[in-house]
Amino acid sequence: MTSKPRDVEVSGGKGVVVGDYAVVFQSFATSSPSIGTFVREAQFRSLVEERTKNFVGRDFVFDAVERAISGQDFPSGYVVIRGEPGIGKTAIAASLVLRKGYVHHFNIAPENIRSPAQFLENVCAQLIIRYDLDHTGLPPRVGEDPGFLSELLSESAARARERGQLPVVVVVDALDEADDAGLGPDANRLFLPRVLPADVFFVVTTREETDYRLDVDHATEIWIQDSDQKNTADVARYVRAFIDSRSKEMNPRISSWGVSQPEFIERIVGVSEGNFMYLVHVLPEIAAGTLTPGNVGKFDGLPRGLVGYYKRHWRDMKDADSRRFAGLQRPVLCFLAISREPVSVMQLCQWTSLEPGQVQDVVKEWREFLNEDATNRPSLYRVYHRSFAEFLDDQENLRWYHDQIAASALGKIPGFLDEP
Repeated sequence: MTSKPRDVEVSGGKGVVVGDYAVVFQSFATSSPSIGTFVREAQFRSLVEERTKNFVGRDFVFDAVERAISGQDFPSGYVVIRGEPGIGKTAIAASLVLRKGYVHHFNIAPENIRSPAQFLENVCAQLIIRYDLDHTGLPPRVGEDPGFLSELLSESAARARERGQLPVVVVVDALDEADDAGLGPDANRLFLPRVLPADVFFVVTTREETDYRLDVDHATEIWIQDSDQKNTADVARYVRAFIDSRSKEMNPRISSWGVSQPEFIERIVGVSEGNFMYLVHVLPEIAAGTLTPGNVGKFDGLPRGLVGYYKRHWRDMKDADSRRFAGLQRPVLCFLAISREPVSVMQLCQWTSLEPGQVQDVVKEWREFLNEDATNRPSLYRVYHRSFAEFLDDQENLRWYHDQIAASALGKIPGFLDEP
């Protein structure tokens, strides 16, 4: 089922609808400006809309979440959704927000949204607005411990109980990307409370093998396995929906592989290894005629899994023009991979010593791997998915690029790098 916009009424506010995400999270005319400034609607809008644009399936995950938060044996606590990179955890979190209008926070390492203070400020502000709580601002030290958040969760549950709107649910995506530097040895990531009030739940996503540092009284886990039949069925639905939406391009492409549509779907599902991010990259390349039987052979020649796709694409771009790759593409992409926030073309020019036109060409050539924030002028760019940045680190060892950025920053200090 494809996610569609829905009207979400939130007491105490009057919204101006701008898009799908704005329907869910309204801009409140009645909220205090000092509260509203902490809400990260602008940063999350493009991510939510991008990850839910072609969303299908995942009903088995939504059903499991619903059972957890409505079960008699689980009065409050954490629902942890675990899965490998690219299997769709962020899309699931974003879809929960669109479907239910839940309070939410997305940790986005490439945009440097990953600190406990950012999380606490954003979620506390949303709770105050959503449940009309009697607070006109956030305390100065709100980001230093979970005390104020715990207070607001209790108040929110009481208000929701009065309105018949239980449970109170907070969605937190990519806990594994949250920064845990400087936390005490017994503190949870993001200062998540150990104990939650009755009827309060956090739905949290994290990677499959990550120690996500969450020591709490009540928690249940939902695992998304790439080999699970329900996951495989959703991957097949995604491929089928892509073919249906681009049938004019895809039907001749499928014929060129010498198979029927059902067999094509089965083979693509197999080489994807159950990974949605793989399909996000590979299906458009097949539709565009970039991946064909002529250049990869039969299906066995297609890359297997997400890392396999990254390796093949990296190698193909390198082999196509090794001098251009080494002088232009590699430096631009590696600097993008280590940037702690979205950056402009001019910033990339400064780091790489390339001309704006050269950087812009690389951005166009690698557009499928990048996210563009066009709300800014000039546009800002970042790596689309953390797994690609990690692949680049394995391939290129990004420490050298970190050192170059540090040297560039120090070079702006008059006399700092002058010879003695």
